[in-house]
Amino acid sequence: MQAKNLSLLFIVPMLLFIGCKKDEPDNTKALTGAVLGEVLYNPYERITPPSSDTIIIPNTNANYQTPGREYFPKCFGNAGNTKFYFFRKSVSANNKKLLINFMGGGACWSNNNCFGKNTTTFFNFLNDVPDLFIKVAFQGILDAGNSSNPLKDYDVLFIPYCTGDLHMGSKDVATYDDPYVSSDPSVYSHRGHDNVLSVLKYIQSNYRQVTNVVVAGQSAGGYGAVLNYPHIRSVFSESAKFPNISKISLVADASNGAVIDGFFSDIVNTQWGSGPNIPDWVVGANYLTTGTPSIEDYITQIAGEYPDDVIGQYTAAFDSTQRWFFNVMGIIDTGTPSYSDSSSYFGPGDARDVPDLPKTGNTPSNCNWAINANNAMSDIAAPKYYYYRAPGDIHTITTSDTMYGLMSNGVNFNTWLKSIVSNAGTPTTVDCAAGSGSHPCTDKNFGANSLNDTLGRATSQDSFDNNKDLYETCFGP
Repeated sequence: MQAKNLSLLFIVPMLLFIGCKKDEPDNTKALTGAVLGEVLYNPYERITPPSSDTIIIPNTNANYQTPGREYFPKCFGNAGNTKFYFFRKSVSANNKKLLINFMGGGACWSNNNCFGKNTTTFFNFLNDVPDLFIKVAFQGILDAGNSSNPLKDYDVLFIPYCTGDLHMGSKDVATYDDPYVSSDPSVYSHRGHDNVLSVLKYIQSNYRQVTNVVVAGQSAGGYGAVLNYPHIRSVFSESAKFPNISKISLVADASNGAVIDGFFSDIVNTQWGSGPNIPDWVVGANYLTTGTPSIEDYITQIAGEYPDDVIGQYTAAFDSTQRWFFNVMGIIDTGTPSYSDSSSYFGPGDARDVPDLPKTGNTPSNCNWAINANNAMSDIAAPKYYYYRAPGDIHTITTSDTMYGLMSNGVNFNTWLKSIVSNAGTPTTVDCAAGSGSHPCTDKNFGANSLNDTLGRATSQDSFDNNKDLYETCFGP
């Protein structure tokens, strides 16, 4: 369901209830008013940054030093998605705890997936949804009312996603062509990193008291959290402004970086213009073009640069959205099949029709995503990096209340999360494959579709036709 409709599910029934009750007692009116007030109350304050500004970030490179890095916050530029703003939720005055959360929402880099009634693959209507959408659509770590939430006492800076570039772009593109508008704007904008810089500028003036910081993101937002982490870390390293920092953690949710060959050089660097934004003080010069760019390598470099920071990474073993996006990359890259604005072009979003094979190399397939994503986590050798591989195929966990009950290999996800972001317990790596039972990586936490429901495990059309789940196909003999 589109986010712009979510708040109506709560508001419209309540208004109808009020309108139909003409003669209710005064206490019912008071109760109704209280309930409606709670529904309509928005704890998030919208903050609109200047359309251009500069920021100085210490301990970085010349791009961010005096006289400062210029940036231009904006959304992609299609109708209903032009103006960038972010949101703040203040839990307590002068709060010393801060959560910086990057919103997810796909990505785009081509006419084939930046536009179309059925083929747009990123969140492209920020300005059309009410501000209340954050409260309605996102729970989990953003829910201050849940006593089990380890981040309930944290102020929140919520960074919306509206640029299709994993929060890392700084480029205006004049060659895009939306077939459904009579006149395109002069450029469409991948300015996700610029938007992040506007939030960091705000932090420099408004959160100097903080001691504990958690940087988190879901899906595309998880990539944003990882890719922008060195910049965030450098902001807080300025002891004159932030003298009391004691703990910073990174949580990447459902952003494993199993991507096609050339993704970083051709898309991240060329199409999104992210080259100047890459933190060469951490990963080295020309990282996107002559380095060894991958999320695995990037996290390894971060862990080496900031050895005291705890890093947690989460995925479901057969995340359907990540499998589907891997296949989207392959379709656009090969041009096969030829483009049509049809829901069949990329296929069902749960990846059930994506081929399972091959299961070697990097050709997009269900098995190659699952194997490569698993290897990318297990191959990171850093003393304070921990991953949680859950069973099933559900995409993202940290903004859903399902995070409180999810189990993998006998370990509750929320217990694991607490160990990452606080000093509660000892962090560990958790892998469903080490769990008990016949099918520990597929027998729970799967989406509802006819194939999964019939088999009772996470599967695909190819696997189902062979009476197998995805683990049996991809990791079996």
